[in-house]
Amino acid sequence: MKRFSAIVCVTIVAILGSSYFTTLPGATTETKTTLFSHEILTLDTLTIYNPSSAQCDSDPLVTASNKKINLTKLKEGSIRWMAVSRDLLNRWGGRLNYGDTVELRAGDSSIDGAWIIQDTMNKRFKNRGDLLFDSGRRVRGMWTRVILTKRTIVTRENLLENS
Repeated sequence: MKRFSAIVCVTIVAILGSSYFTTLPGATTETKTTLFSHEILTLDTLTIYNPSSAQCDSDPLVTASNKKINLTKLKEGSIRWMAVSRDLLNRWGGRLNYGDTVELRAGDSSIDGAWIIQDTMNKRFKNRGDLLFDSGRRVRGMWTRVILTKRTIVTRENLLENS
């Protein structure tokens, strides 16, 4: 066991040190570190909606972000899109944008996880979210005090822009 540990340590040192020996004198190496900025919001209410003209506008298969809903993928459950109330969208002073991927935590394994913001709710709603489901898969659901986390990758360029 000691021999195995020693081999692992020597291998790690060799891998880490190899960049030192392959770097030309005077050359600089740039270390790339992935950093994430986390914005956490608590939605008052999260509900379900289906792409029907009764619940949407006259063209229920086109979202506010202008994405077309593929009904086959929606039935399979491979589309995880959501709508948010206007007050949460950047366009109306919020912190979210169409296309943002957010992580939901509602305590329900069937909805917890990553969702992409592609739609907007009716202007009468505030601090809410709506999950897109095929009516054959799910028609009802309501959760309160749902944690929504937006993760943004912070790059060196982003840091320089904002300084």
